[in-house]
Amino acid sequence: MASFPSLNPARLDKFPAQFDYYFNDHFPFRDRFLDAYFLYAMFNQQSPTQSVVIGKEDFLFSGKEEKELFEGKLEFTVEQMAIVADELARRFDTLQKMGIRYYVFLAPTSYEIHPEYLPPYMQRAPETATDIFCRVMRDRAPEVPLTYLKSTLLKHKGDTLLYRKNDNHWNMLAAQYSAEKILNTLSKNYPMLPTTICQDFYLSPYVYDGGNLYSWISIRGNSPKYRADQEYSVLYTDTLGFTSIEDTKQDFTPTEGFAYPDAYEKQFRTNRTDHPKILFIRDSYCNNIIPFVSPYFHESLFIFDAWQYGANYDIIRQVNPDIVVLMIYEPHIRNIYKTLEFSCK
Repeated sequence: MASFPSLNPARLDKFPAQFDYYFNDHFPFRDRFLDAYFLYAMFNQQSPTQSVVIGKEDFLFSGKEEKELFEGKLEFTVEQMAIVADELARRFDTLQKMGIRYYVFLAPTSYEIHPEYLPPYMQRAPETATDIFCRVMRDRAPEVPLTYLKSTLLKHKGDTLLYRKNDNHWNMLAAQYSAEKILNTLSKNYPMLPTTICQDFYLSPYVYDGGNLYSWISIRGNSPKYRADQEYSVLYTDTLGFTSIEDTKQDFTPTEGFAYPDAYEKQFRTNRTDHPKILFIRDSYCNNIIPFVSPYFHESLFIFDAWQYGANYDIIRQVNPDIVVLMIYEPHIRNIYKTLEFSCK
């Protein structure tokens, strides 16, 4: 029989599949029981897992920290927010002394953009942790340019979906609107950057096969109606003039224990030598942003530091960017506090 899989912190993404193989070998009827439970739950319009909320019209929402944030139950105190705000102010001051501009952008959850698809029993808290954090930032670190992209996306929403129905990430259309807001914000100090970019791209719709939320509720593909979703391919138009090419990596050392080391560093370059160099400290929400921002910079570097959102001064000193952008998925703002707390131990 299969032996229990080893737990390697650097490759946690492989552990679930290995554990499933081990468990199936020791419990041969597991799949049949799971299938029966899944079908029963779905027949009763219930999610078979607390990790997913089944909304209206087959829209899926993450039942994890996104739900806690929306309902006002996320554990992130005002005192912890103040520590994060002070840390971001220190980073702003440190980088300013190095001649580097610092910006913070917050990516909203699908709960905030598509609440019309939530089940009736779910209600937004009067204030979420993000609302309170933005107020704390205004009080304690007003010098730090902070943009919550929620209002940008709501302005553009209309009847069009901006998030994938079977995934907790935004789609390419939302990423384009967000990238345009980012570039518009930066253009106030860098006038060579565009304030609008829609004319430079053509988004071609296609059927997206499965998402992370679909995978969390799917047992052997027995939830086909949640599998297919619409996404967009990004094509450059003739108006862009320059396109970015993926540059050779500088082989920065990935964050210890990061399950996706190949995603740690992405670098792009253009021939726009008169345009600034930019560094993004980012998470997976920035994946869809990359094709929309990289063509407008001479060099662009994207660092995914395992959701720690650290200062990364060593990398900054090595690449010497003109701009540093911290881009955070809103439930993860508190990760900065956790990273600081861990580093002090």
